[in-house]
This record gives sequence, C-alpha cells and structure tokens, in this order.
Amino acid sequence: MEIPVKSWYDAIFLRHSQRRYSGEVPDDEVTARIEKVCNDFRPFSGARAVLVRNPSKDVFKGAVGELFYKVKETPYYIAFIGDMDAPNVQTITGYLGEGVILEATALGLNTCWVGGFYRREPVMEQVSLKDGERVLGITPIGYSKKETDRVGVSSKQYRRKNLDKLVLSGDVDDKKWVRTALEAVRIAPSAANRQPWRFKIDRDAITVSANSKREGFNVSRKLDCGIAMLHLELGARVEGMSGDWKFLVYPDVAIHKIK
Repeated sequence: MEIPVKSWYDAIFLRHSQRRYSGEVPDDEVTARIEKVCNDFRPFSGARAVLVRNPSKDVFKGAVGELFYKVKETPYYIAFIGDMDAPNVQTITGYLGEGVILEATALGLNTCWVGGFYRREPVMEQVSLKDGERVLGITPIGYSKKETDRVGVSSKQYRRKNLDKLVLSGDVDDKKWVRTALEAVRIAPSAANRQPWRFKIDRDAITVSANSKREGFNVSRKLDCGIAMLHLELGARVEGMSGDWKFLVYPDVAIHKIK
C-alpha cells in the first residue's frame, strides 16, 4: 500500500501511549480500516501485523513495573510478527508496526507499544505463527477510558531528549527537511522511553544508528530504531523529499538517502 504521508505525519503529534481503555469496541468501518492496514502494509518482506479481536484478558496481566501499568479493558490488540530468518527483522517489524499504530491514531484510536511486558502464552493461542516467526511486540487498540486522554485532546507532554543529544554529526538546521525529519523522530515511542537512536547528517542523507549494542526491557534497540526510521521518512516526505533506505552493519542501522 502507498503510505498516506500527510495523515501519518499528523498522527505523529497526536499519538501518545495509553494503557487504560474504556472497553468500547470500534465500529465496523474503523475496524475494517485497521484490519486492512494490517493486511496491506508490508513495506519489507519478513514482517506482518495481525488484528486480534476479543482478546484474552490474560494477555496483559503482569505488565507492571516501576515504569509500567497494567493495560486494562482493551477490546482489541495487534500483534507485530517477524520472520526470525529475515534480514533486519527487528528493524523492519518496528517500521511496520509504527505504520499500523499511526493509522490507528489517524482514526482516533489509542495505542501503546508493548514489548516484553505481556503474557506470551495467551498470545500464542490467539495468533497463528508460521515456521520461524515470532511475536516481537503488540499494541492494545481502542479508546481511552478518560475523554481527556483520547487521541487529539490529550494534554500530555512528551519527555524527549533535545536534538543536540541525538545528532552525532552534521548540521540540523542546514536544510528544512532535516529539521522536520528529526523533530518527527524526537517524539517517537521507544521501550521505556530510552530513545536509543542517534543520527549522522550528510548532504543528502541521514544515518540512523543505535546508541549501544546492549539490549534491555525485552525489546531490541533495532525495533526502536525501525520506529524512528518511519518517523524520519515521514518528516522528510512531508517536506517533499523522498528517499530510499539501505540497511547497514549494526550499531549503524540504516541510511535514508534522498533521491
């Protein structure tokens, strides 16, 4: 499917993580549109998304910690699945999953990336996996329990690093598209808000790198960087700058080169 650049870019600034839901089921039209993007958005071979209706209440039990709260009363969730034999599987699954989440946001639905803090057994019972596949993340999907926390009306503030902490080399302000792209990345979601992405700016390209090879929170930094890649691409494209991705050797993840 063709990426709806404007609506997904706008959704970047509306999206916020939500863990408490009203239990309200989206209407048939909204549900059909979410299922369609799950089926049709396959930007890279080796990753896919599956909408799970009427989820087991056990899926989110135990998702509690100092930085986490139980997800409650979600009518649906979406599983993000990677073929573990595919090159760059974590990265491409993050990119794909964030596309689905931005589409949900554009439709007025709340979401929350969940990596390691859910129960895998009931997910395995509800999602049919092919040989070599693994669920790398999920998101609840529905409407916030509080009207003030629904998409488009939340007053929540993003806690994000300044760009000078994220850019390893190059001038952020040299070109407008670069600033727009990196501001879009700056508020991207990541495991425990660790923001592991770093950037090197060249004349017509931006390289996305991870800040460490160490993992944590049961979520790969590569998956977080895949999320960042989509935000960066949307920021560039909304300024009229289209490009291509080339995957690199980790901890460099990928380079986005403008055509």
